[in-house]
Amino acid sequence: MDSASLIENIADKNVNIDEYVQKVLQDSGIRKIVLENLFTNKNIMVYYHCFYIISKASQINPELFYENWNDFVSLLDHKNSYHRDIGITIISNLTKVDTLDMFTDIYEKYIEAFDDEKFMTAECFVKNLKNIVQYRNDYEKTIIEMLVKVDLVTNHTLKQKELLKSLIIELFESIYEKSSYKTIMYEFVKNQSKSISPKTKKSAKRFLAKHDYAKYDEITDI
Repeated sequence: MDSASLIENIADKNVNIDEYVQKVLQDSGIRKIVLENLFTNKNIMVYYHCFYIISKASQINPELFYENWNDFVSLLDHKNSYHRDIGITIISNLTKVDTLDMFTDIYEKYIEAFDDEKFMTAECFVKNLKNIVQYRNDYEKTIIEMLVKVDLVTNHTLKQKELLKSLIIELFESIYEKSSYKTIMYEFVKNQSKSISPKTKKSAKRFLAKHDYAKYDEITDI
């Protein structure tokens, strides 16, 4: 299959993403074409389907994409927020195999997404921090301390901040049991039990009930 036919198939709204994930994993030529179009193609149906493919493939075998680290880093400054989301997501997958410790060099740039002008990109950032904390646990404390200051360090609207807190609680839930920083997470979540966001309030109460009901006796209507 030539490059044009391959991309035409990928652009199809009914494309089988999993089929192309396997092709990308098994064929370096196809992998190169999909990566090139992810970075350069202006058709959203092309680059976003390429993103779906590379995102899944880089979860399965991140080593295959580590050589493209700098290409993904360049997306963090892209004018298109969708491309910034792509960079955020794939970098989080690649931290698993970051043997050269390149994440340290881009950490400050990476966390700028927490206060991205596009709220959906900030959401994407928080969702992908699970990988960062898992694969780079040396950043766990720094990241937790940043997240609990969401009201101070971001310029999102009040409603957006409250919604973002529900994602932060989800992240804390995923790392809480093995974390050495339970107190700071617990106190943050406790403060969200009266959030103006029903979703965040419910998440907070569920978290508190699960992890320390005895210390928190005001949990009702979870």
